Amino acid sequence: MEYATLMTASAGADLSPGAYAASAALAVAREEIHPAPVDEKARLRTLAEARVAVNRIGNNLNQIAHVLNAEGEETPERLAAVLERVEKAVQSLDAATVAVMEGRA
Repeated sequence: MEYATLMTASAGADLSPGAYAASAALAVAREEIHPAPVDEKARLRTLAEARVAVNRIGNNLNQIAHVLNAEGEETPERLAAVLERVEKAVQSLDAATVAVMEGRA
């Protein structure tokens, strides 16, 4: 199983398995990257997925705001308040992601 994982990762990086392993080892030794435990990677993936979802909501709200503003059915202030909440949620997710990456969460 580990070999298959190495083969997949090295192919994705367009490197031979040996070159990929050497590159990864050097990056760790140089402290350019920090290996994360599997459970931490799952938490990071969940946070990243949540961030993508919130960004999609923000994009949808921008589209709705454009239509509503064109038709005059919603005030710009109310829509701005909603978009501000979405932005704060994204910032919170970003901070949580960094905290997990730095081992503070």
